[in-house]
Amino acid sequence: MRRVVALIGILLLVLLGLAFAVLNADSVELDLFLVEFTTPLSLALVGTLSAGAILGVGASMAVVWKHRRRAAKMQRQAKDLERELKALRRMPIRGGD
Repeated sequence: MRRVVALIGILLLVLLGLAFAVLNADSVELDLFLVEFTTPLSLALVGTLSAGAILGVGASMAVVWKHRRRAAKMQRQAKDLERELKALRRMPIRGGD
């Protein structure tokens, strides 16, 4: 059943993509400073969307990696503190005579 639903979903996405391409078939001229070329509008829009998505994921991953490093550092600190606490608990209590 899952495969059927997934197949229907993929088919719908392909149909939407085809409709998008047909409705935006006009040519546009892109000027990328050093390079100029003509491409269909749909391809330019999909390329721009893809580039934005890649940049967004890259920016998000930088934040995720920062938090992972911080979490790993805190786990090491917690482990060291637990070892220190165990050592302190094993020490005999002095004084009180």
